[in-house]
Amino acid sequence: MSQTIRKDRKIILLSIAAAIATVVAGILHIVMAPRSLSEDLGEGILFLVGGILQVFWAVPVIRQWGRIWQIIGITGTVIFVILWFATHTHNLFGTGGHMPEGIPPGNAPPGGPPQGNATGEHLPRGPPPRGIASIPQIEYFQIAFIGLYASLSKMISKKQS
Repeated sequence: MSQTIRKDRKIILLSIAAAIATVVAGILHIVMAPRSLSEDLGEGILFLVGGILQVFWAVPVIRQWGRIWQIIGITGTVIFVILWFATHTHNLFGTGGHMPEGIPPGNAPPGGPPQGNATGEHLPRGPPPRGIASIPQIEYFQIAFIGLYASLSKMISKKQS
């Protein structure tokens, strides 16, 4: 890679922003992993491995390892986002009901599901968030990474030609 690309201020700033976005998303996935491992082993492993890979991905972003690394990074993050949207579209479009996890629909106690947890704290009341409010922060960081890294990729390819 030429030195002019590495010294371009816009490319450096975009690289840093993309690296921060993927590191934050990775850390959030790693933080989610322990709870997910105890509830759903497959999901927990996905969060742990995916989170570690996202944190690692700051290295190819900052060091500008090349086009194949850009494609892998963007594709991997797009897959993560698609998995989330595929499993949460009922929250986005208001379809389907909401039942706290662990209570099969036909086995709810009289009067509805329990109103507290083992520590005595009350569960949030009201309907679950719908639409854009149901999208967690982690997805915004991943979408930001995709946009930033795609823009960075395009800027680098223009500079090289």
